Amino acid sequence: MNSFTIELKKASGSPLYEQLYNYISGEIRSGNLKKNEKLPSKKALASHLNISQNTVETAYFLLMQEGYIYSKPRSGYYVCDISDLVPLPKVTVPRAAERPEEKRYRYDFRTNAVDISSFPFRTWAKLNREVVYQSPELLFAGDVRGDRCLRESLAKYLREFRGVRCSPDQIVIGAGIEYLLTLVCGLITPGIPVAVENPGYGKAVSVIKNSGREVKYIPLDGDGMRPDLLRESGAGVAYITPSHQFPTGIIMPIRRRAELLAWAAESPERYIVEDDYNSEFNFAGKPVPAVQGIEGGGRVIYMSTFSRTLAPSIRIAYMVLPEELMGRFFERYGRYSSTVSRFEQHTLCRFIDGGHLSRHLNRVKHIYKRRRDKLVSTLQSLPCSSKLRISGESAGLHIIVEGPDDLIKRALDNASRENIRVFRLSDYYFEGGGREALVLGYASMPEEDFRPAVELLFDGCK
Repeated sequence: MNSFTIELKKASGSPLYEQLYNYISGEIRSGNLKKNEKLPSKKALASHLNISQNTVETAYFLLMQEGYIYSKPRSGYYVCDISDLVPLPKVTVPRAAERPEEKRYRYDFRTNAVDISSFPFRTWAKLNREVVYQSPELLFAGDVRGDRCLRESLAKYLREFRGVRCSPDQIVIGAGIEYLLTLVCGLITPGIPVAVENPGYGKAVSVIKNSGREVKYIPLDGDGMRPDLLRESGAGVAYITPSHQFPTGIIMPIRRRAELLAWAAESPERYIVEDDYNSEFNFAGKPVPAVQGIEGGGRVIYMSTFSRTLAPSIRIAYMVLPEELMGRFFERYGRYSSTVSRFEQHTLCRFIDGGHLSRHLNRVKHIYKRRRDKLVSTLQSLPCSSKLRISGESAGLHIIVEGPDDLIKRALDNASRENIRVFRLSDYYFEGGGREALVLGYASMPEEDFRPAVELLFDGCK
């Protein structure tokens, strides 16, 4: 045989060598190519099909490996006798599922975004360039916990702004809360269930479940997770968001924090995981100190991230481990590598030490407070405002809007019809339906969009 005539589709997603292999093996199985029939040379076939010789060579190699063809030195490739070949079932390999393209909305009240226009681009770029050009040694691997300079900066920052008491040696830096929570699940005693707030943060629940942990859902009251139901659950670890409970916005008072610390102190294997979610954005006065910094906070694993204060793509989060867990950490993860670029770590270190972080936080806090006020005042100007109840506005970057069932249902219908993204409070309950309300994030939405968006949401309300 001199050649094959086959249409190879370069845009099909299947490699050319695989298409050629499938064609020739199919011709052999069907009997169109007989045993001992000579195949075209690699050079001739590559020229005829306008493909590289490497492509033909790879296809021929696979055919030889599977017994379809054989080669004769200085002669070429020939078809094998496959009369006794046991037919194999055709295996279809499914394509990897592609994440659907994110839908674009007319107005977007998303809760996981920030105002990217306020990011300190010039300052960050300047510091990053300095780090890259002045510190080539950062190309080498660093400490599994993160570089000490950043851990020292974080220890000082946490002591001053959150009342966290720790040494740099207790801090572990990682690429996101999800990664750090996975590490925590590997540190606590096997078989101990983890309690989470209900309603609560679904991503954290996914991480805990994926780590093989049983999850207990603990209802909330006006102060946060209920200690009495926590005790009844049999859980040994409690994951909480006390600075701004997600999604209800509850700020846990000091009395409840002390009650949870008392629960943790009742057993040597009990711990509280404090996700200090949105603690930087407190608009109601002096923020409540972190649970970890309260007397008896030695049973607390403290976590936070820069994804909300800087940008979601800056994957730098950190946790403070109790001293008693540090030995277990090194035993289990001592051979790991840090998941955060050392250049990024040192850039952030200079950003903190130079006072840029505190100035940036003051600036964006003013921006977000103004946006919150604008959104709240817009809601309060509606004809049906007397029927609405707004909560969660004292901290964080979203609010809860409640009202009569028919009013909330109409707003959800309007959102669907007008292509407005809002979130339902009921979607954050893991067990039990929960109450219905709207969850409206405002951090990334332009202020001029609030009025038209709100008027469309509550169109027809009286």
